Amino acid sequence: MKWMRNRFPTKELYAESLKRLDNLTQYRRLRIFAGNNAVPPVIWSVLLVGGAITVSYALFFGMENIKAQYMITAALTVTITLILFLIYVLDHSFTGTSKVSAEPLKQVMEIVRKQ
Repeated sequence: MKWMRNRFPTKELYAESLKRLDNLTQYRRLRIFAGNNAVPPVIWSVLLVGGAITVSYALFFGMENIKAQYMITAALTVTITLILFLIYVLDHSFTGTSKVSAEPLKQVMEIVRKQ
């Protein structure tokens, strides 16, 4: 029966495994908290300046029908504005009218605590 004792993990091995798993969980949690999900101001400035340059670039195209050029420029402006608005809304997902509710997370936490 000596060979069977070596096949099963010892209490020390089990304790060390749990300790390392706990460390792994703590480091993962720290990485999640350290990862700031906000778009940095530098990127916002690049997006805004890039949008302005793109819209102003569309004004350089000379068309015979000025109404068509205005409509194309307006459509481009609306498209870029909507994209920037979408980036803003997704960047602030826990605030505003389209916020993500914390209720599902609370329900999961209650289920985990009961087990």
